[in-house]
Amino acid sequence: MCLLLPLGAGQAAGHLLSRGVEFSGVTLAVTAPEGDNVPQLLEQYMGEMEDIAQYCKIVSMDGETALDALRRGEITAVLMLPEHFIQGVMWGENPDLRLVVAGDRPLESLLLLWVGQSASDILSAFQSGVYAVLDLYEENPPPGLTRDQVVLDINLRYISLATGRSHMFRPETVLATQTLPISLHYTLALAAYFALAAAPVFVPVYSGDWLRFQRRLRCVGRGVSAGYFSGVFAGIPALLLLLYPALLITGAGRPLPLLGAALLMSIFCSVFCSLCCLATGSAAGCGVAAFAVSLLSLALAGGIVPAVLLPGPVRQLSGLSPVTWLLRLAAWPMGYELPLTAWLCPALSTAGMAALALALYRRRVDCQEVAV
Repeated sequence: MCLLLPLGAGQAAGHLLSRGVEFSGVTLAVTAPEGDNVPQLLEQYMGEMEDIAQYCKIVSMDGETALDALRRGEITAVLMLPEHFIQGVMWGENPDLRLVVAGDRPLESLLLLWVGQSASDILSAFQSGVYAVLDLYEENPPPGLTRDQVVLDINLRYISLATGRSHMFRPETVLATQTLPISLHYTLALAAYFALAAAPVFVPVYSGDWLRFQRRLRCVGRGVSAGYFSGVFAGIPALLLLLYPALLITGAGRPLPLLGAALLMSIFCSVFCSLCCLATGSAAGCGVAAFAVSLLSLALAGGIVPAVLLPGPVRQLSGLSPVTWLLRLAAWPMGYELPLTAWLCPALSTAGMAALALALYRRRVDCQEVAV
């Protein structure tokens, strides 16, 4: 399971996240008081904007007809414009708008909310520019140029900028997993998760007859370091058998560098497993601790929900996840960049966990009773 599940889950995640979701777009009905032709103008001009037309269709309707169409599910939302809307925008009054959305279509409603907020940001920026031009005009009015003409010209200039705004941006494709291909990201993340969660397998190495034998050696003056690190080194080959084939079946990287990466991952995981075994009193407690820590690490690393969909504060904590460290380490021989922090964090964590586990090991050996 530890070998095949990461590969299968990685392939499934790559398929699901690469094909996207079915989305047919939204239909927005625009209404205004009788005699106002702004909805017709919006339908005409916004329909010609390719970036908006990809996901939003604008139609002009009267108020009652639009609300009836919304109830029947024929449109997604109704935008109700107040009287003299364009004049209010031009003079900086920013009249209030009313947006009526369907309660059973939350995705489309959130999209419209985001579009509305973006439009408000653009409008605020443009109005700041309009006011700056008018302030310059007030300081030194050019001869033969009236204030009304300045207001009209600068608003037309910004309208032109708004309609041609697609030239101001550079499209960039962002992977759901940020750096690694989706299938590889999930394969490596799950392999690291299983290696961390394997701590209960090594409970016999840090309990029972082995500790009784170590206490006898302790009584004749032997230290506990040899006993502890022999347990750590005994766990490395077992973890290597779990991790190395998982890296090989990805088909990326050469076998020898992958073996080196798997060995470093096994050392870290073996020390982590020793700490879980020594910090708890039973295999059940060890399993709970290892499962909780490894699952939290998997979530922070984007191994459950893709990293780009995580909240910003949670995404900033991903660098503290052991799964993130192991994932980057595994991807390094596959040609992906390995930041300095990806070396320092696991190295310092391994040293700290080993020191704490050694102290716990010494305490457990000293307190162990020998059956007579």
